[in-house]
Amino acid sequence: MPKKEVISDMEMLSIFITFLFVLLVAGIFKFAGRHFKIPDVVASILAGIVIGLPAIKRIIIEPNTDLVFIVGDVGLFALMFLAGLETSWRMLYREKKDATVIALFGALFPFFTASWIFYLLGFSLSNSLIVGICISVTAEATKARVLLDLKKLRTKLGAAMMGAGVVDDTLGLLSFIAVSLFLGQAELREDLLAIGAILSFFVGIILQCVLGRQRPAIKNLEKILLLLIIPFFFVSLGIHFDINSLMLSPWVLLGVLILAVSGKLIGVFLTRPLTKFSWKQLYVVGWAMNSRGAVGMALALMAYRTGLINIELYSSLVITALVSTLAFPFIITSVIKKDPLLMGEDSV
Repeated sequence: MPKKEVISDMEMLSIFITFLFVLLVAGIFKFAGRHFKIPDVVASILAGIVIGLPAIKRIIIEPNTDLVFIVGDVGLFALMFLAGLETSWRMLYREKKDATVIALFGALFPFFTASWIFYLLGFSLSNSLIVGICISVTAEATKARVLLDLKKLRTKLGAAMMGAGVVDDTLGLLSFIAVSLFLGQAELREDLLAIGAILSFFVGIILQCVLGRQRPAIKNLEKILLLLIIPFFFVSLGIHFDINSLMLSPWVLLGVLILAVSGKLIGVFLTRPLTKFSWKQLYVVGWAMNSRGAVGMALALMAYRTGLINIELYSSLVITALVSTLAFPFIITSVIKKDPLLMGEDSV
């Protein structure tokens, strides 16, 4: 019995050290990111990649890898919940037509283009479809945070961006489940994760509609999730990330990046005859839809864990999400400085 208690104490100490290390590194990267005006999502991704480096992972993470993955899955739900919490149902309804058109073109064009090109290049059907899905999604939470900082969230263009993101993300998550079932490589755990992510997103929207985001309890919940739970999702991404795979297949990374960025921009530009926005406004919307953040990486991670994509494609999709998420804040800030009225000033 005494021996069992000693082992238990050692395990608890190991878990405590792992969790404390993860939270400490995530906090340092967030602090540094805000100093250099880098979005929190990007800083968290970088923290996860650093923690996932082989030397650090072997010493700090590996004794408790399974537990980190479990908390990381909870972090995915928390992240999608916060994305929904930052979305106004009124905004979505007010701009429903333009938002739906933008979402459909912005999602379907890159999906079909990327899937077709990768399949022609010799990749398997599962690889090609998952690449198409991962680059077809967008990052709701990233857009919301940037637009809030710029005080442009409740403009007409801001509403269209957020509404399109809602539709886009839902299509992406549902498509992932459908493809995994169609290919016969679905796993109940991963499909439940995708369904849970969708439900968490809409729970956030409903809670925001019923209670609002300004209540102290909601604010405190958001802080707790951001500080203690969500960092583990990004660490789970970093654990699977392999920088060496990019060195072996740099052309895969280049191809994913080009298709991801151009696919979203072209898809959004195709909506010009169907929406009320100008070319310049659609250019901003295109970059907003290019920001993929956690949603794209979550789908890539689930696809990698179920064997739908290999490590080279997974690492390329993570880098693509990182680059596209990092680019949007700088581009929209620069455009708005030159044209402050571009977003429209009508409150929604």
